[in-house]
Amino acid sequence: MQEDASVMSKTRMVMIGGFLGAGKTTLINKIAQRLMLKKKAVGIITNDQGELLVDTEFIKVRGIDVEEVPGGCFCCNFPKLIENAERLIGNTRPDFIIAEPVGSCTDLIATVTLPLKKFYGDRFSTAPLIVLIDGPKLMDNAFDKDTLGGYLRSHQAEEAEILVLTKTDLLGTDDVKALESKLKKMNPNADVIRYSAMNDEGFDRIMNIIKSKKETSGGPVDIDYDKYADAEAELGWYNGVFVFDSPEYDAYDLSMTMLRDIALKHDPRDIAHAKIALTSGSSHTKISLVGNEFSVGGVQGSRFGRGESQLNFNARITSEPEALRSSVRETVEKAMSSRKISYTMKFDDCFSPGRPNPTHRLI
Repeated sequence: MQEDASVMSKTRMVMIGGFLGAGKTTLINKIAQRLMLKKKAVGIITNDQGELLVDTEFIKVRGIDVEEVPGGCFCCNFPKLIENAERLIGNTRPDFIIAEPVGSCTDLIATVTLPLKKFYGDRFSTAPLIVLIDGPKLMDNAFDKDTLGGYLRSHQAEEAEILVLTKTDLLGTDDVKALESKLKKMNPNADVIRYSAMNDEGFDRIMNIIKSKKETSGGPVDIDYDKYADAEAELGWYNGVFVFDSPEYDAYDLSMTMLRDIALKHDPRDIAHAKIALTSGSSHTKISLVGNEFSVGGVQGSRFGRGESQLNFNARITSEPEALRSSVRETVEKAMSSRKISYTMKFDDCFSPGRPNPTHRLI
């Protein structure tokens, strides 16, 4: 049976949520690369409470068409999400648009997927909501509803249509099974997929959902917006951009020096994530810190940077904003001065997010 032409012409909108540090950007990049290998056009929309994201730069240098919704969650900037989706369609007519909401955002079914389906269902095929769950964090009781962060993480899991249990390579087989059972109790209606970025376990299952014609059919989950707002406000939200010129430097070593210094200044439980991207004409390096775990998000070109360069520094840490700003500035100064590298701070902002105020909330 031939498919209706209007359905075939729709752009597939895939939203992949989950708390900070769960592995969203790494997975999204892998999904995009796989789709492009299959000759599918892909666009990505990133999202943040602030501006000038490491993740946007990470995606852009890989040749993927990317737009950014800064200054608040998709839910609070819904018209901007649609505007950027339309811009991507005008630029490259993507078969798929992958949207990555702010890691501290939840209530996405009511405020994003249902409005997409209701108001723009003639233009987008809205995929089931995929939410990444950090396996080691789930093991460490980070989803305990008695804490503000745990309340937010639990709500993300409870509203998901597809739950992706990440970092399973860091866990034992019995632990993974126990966590799968825990997730099924939290959300009996969701499909649970175990996933490892290291060995690609579960990746094909994720791709099958994304490429399918299945649309979102989930409903909203009750939420206490006072707790939600307090949970977001716990975090200091730092974004900074620094520029410098150096004959040669080790981008990996410079990034790790700064992230190790941040790790020493803060309790690992308070570090939702810190990310550094170093970009020069010869290289691009992204390295992340979540808790006390470091990971290389990607290296393109040489490990060694040369000439005019840019350092993007994002940090999401439980801290008073001005204390976090001072902490990052001291870290950058210490690392640069020890290498006798002169630099200029191009952009520097730190704050705690305000109360969510969704454009739409459909129930």
